[in-house]
Amino acid sequence: MSTAGLDSAPASNPVLTIRGLTVAFSTSRGEIEAIRNVDLDVAAGETVAVVGESGSGKSTLAACVNRLLADNGRIVAGSITLKELDITAMGEKAMAGIRGNRIGLVPQDPMTNLNPAMKIGKQIVEALEVHGRAKGDAAKQETIALLEHAGISDATSRFGQYPHEFSGGMRQRVLIATALACRPELLLADEPTSALDVTVQRLVLDQMGALATEMGTAVLLITHDLALAAERADRVAVMFRGEIVETGLASELVANPQHEYTKRLLAAAPGMASAKVAPVLQESDDGAGGGAEGASEPLIQVTDAVKKYRIRGRSEPFLALDGVSLTVPKGQTVAIVGESGSGKSTTARLALKLEDADSGSVRFRGEEISTFSRRRLLEFRRSVQPVFQNPYASLDPRYTIEQVIDEPLRVHRIGNAASRKKAVVELLDQVALPRSYVDRFPHELSGGQRQRIAIARALALDPELVVMDEAVSALDVLVQEQILDLMVSLQRERGLSYLFISHDLAVVRLVSHYVYVMQAGKVVESGEPDAIFDAPQETYTRQLIAAIPGYSLAGR
Repeated sequence: MSTAGLDSAPASNPVLTIRGLTVAFSTSRGEIEAIRNVDLDVAAGETVAVVGESGSGKSTLAACVNRLLADNGRIVAGSITLKELDITAMGEKAMAGIRGNRIGLVPQDPMTNLNPAMKIGKQIVEALEVHGRAKGDAAKQETIALLEHAGISDATSRFGQYPHEFSGGMRQRVLIATALACRPELLLADEPTSALDVTVQRLVLDQMGALATEMGTAVLLITHDLALAAERADRVAVMFRGEIVETGLASELVANPQHEYTKRLLAAAPGMASAKVAPVLQESDDGAGGGAEGASEPLIQVTDAVKKYRIRGRSEPFLALDGVSLTVPKGQTVAIVGESGSGKSTTARLALKLEDADSGSVRFRGEEISTFSRRRLLEFRRSVQPVFQNPYASLDPRYTIEQVIDEPLRVHRIGNAASRKKAVVELLDQVALPRSYVDRFPHELSGGQRQRIAIARALALDPELVVMDEAVSALDVLVQEQILDLMVSLQRERGLSYLFISHDLAVVRLVSHYVYVMQAGKVVESGEPDAIFDAPQETYTRQLIAAIPGYSLAGR
């Protein structure tokens, strides 16, 4: 389907007009074109989604619109116009008055885009005051209202807290509130909900959609989630290797894709009706099917775990876990799902012994991990490896990719330099990255590519258990498919176990053998995935399933 074959043109007088945009980056390997001859319009009140795999040029396009390209990047040709303003011709001082005021930005990574030394509320107040929108108490009240609209409960007390006191999803909501503070004409949303659970994602996207309708705000949505794009955007532009290869009305493009790349994206998108890829479990000796409740050899067992945190501004501690019990059997994938703040990541930290429970127990192969000696703890660290949610903060920016993956091998004194180098190359192959990446640094890679490096590092020690905390949320569907297939093949070959924490219920159903649903620090429902998703017993579970973006696409 060509663009001309659809009634896909925006209204006249678009807010954003891009014509012939070409962008290049200077690297040690010469100049590389990241975007080639891109044309795109976004009208007032319209949401246009740009979809494509990691490295396709989506985020580079957003960076150009806001004139925030990396130092080694430059616009080679073309123009970007915001109504009457030629963005490409503006000086930096003038552009500073546009960012945050007429163009709002919701970036992909919540932690590196919030000042860790400044209270959350002050950061939004600052945006209002800098652009002359409100001052003093009026700015504070406007900030509290914005936090509430973005889904932050108890916004008045949260106003005075710091970013580290918020979960990843809550930090992303703060960024969304900041971007909307000045009621911009154009909102750049670069993977704005990749860190959010499905219910909060729906809330945030509803709010963004309402703003676009009521205020005439144009929204450029950058996402790797084709289901989300199909549900939320008026039009979708598909990017592949720096070019827009297909554009159309969202519903028509999904129903009748013409370009082979678009067809691949649709085929790879996990849906609630997709065939499971998790290995079939063998019958256990007692006749049980190997489910988490009946398995004979638990690898990790959490029993009645309680965890409390002291939070600034609150007299009573926050109860993050309230009597949580779960089991991860050897060779199985056990998933935890729930909203941001439900206790999923806290449970993961206990399983990794990054924190200890206030009461209850966490056992690895029957041993209480809180009693481990230093030597036993080192052995445990080799057997249990993490892959964290944030691909930006989990890699040392000073290390080359080879050094990042090689580090755990060096720490545990495995092999010599030659054997470790060979292992690094093999791990890059396993996570579908070119071997030439060994000499690159993390800042030279996209978010999805960085997450693949984090996964390769976790596999380097050949662990028994991998704790994956939202580990595929930053990946486009094609790479996600590769990583999930890799997880499954490793599980078949090595008997690897996974504790898989995710807000993507379609992926959870695809890969898991057993599912725990968490809400407000408690396990409210658990069972095999078909039972959980086909016949949920709890209202909360039904709400999670109903909030999945593009539910009709997922069941196509």
